[in-house]
Amino acid sequence: MSKKILVGSAAAVLTLALLGGTLAMAQGMRHGHGQGYGGWGDGPAAGMIEQFDRSGDGRVSQQDVDAVRGERFATFDADGDGVLSLQEYEALWLDAMRTRMVRGFQRLDVDGDAAVTEEEFRSPYSRIVERLDRDGDGVITDDELRESMRERRSAMHGRDGGPRGEGRGEGRGEGRGPRGQAD
Repeated sequence: MSKKILVGSAAAVLTLALLGGTLAMAQGMRHGHGQGYGGWGDGPAAGMIEQFDRSGDGRVSQQDVDAVRGERFATFDADGDGVLSLQEYEALWLDAMRTRMVRGFQRLDVDGDAAVTEEEFRSPYSRIVERLDRDGDGVITDDELRESMRERRSAMHGRDGGPRGEGRGEGRGEGRGPRGQAD
């Protein structure tokens, strides 16, 4: 019974991770970020081709995708039992997220000295309460956060629900290059 729970849990985690990756990629594309999910050169499409093009011809088939995903799975299935334990999946996840982690570090390292000071670490959040506190009482509530999210979504979408390109990551370093410069 516990093996079924473990396998089911692993499947659920993998499904959520894939969904999260897809949503993050879509979010990057919708907001015009030059590097979509996973640091893919000129956007998500370029990275997908680079990651999955087995023959080097600039084309990706489902067989290519399946083969690459199978190889990744086998690489991180350390005990070769055909399932990923939480520890094995953690290693896969950390490997896949490394590019994003490095990019996040570089956004914080504003002076580019390969070290994040406490000031650099705090800076993106230095005025967050001021920006989100709708009633001016010096604290943020769930309602204020929800209102802020609704306003942000509204600002990012035109009348047809499509992206307008506004509201890109104010104060969070989104839409910035490796050293904090605007794209």
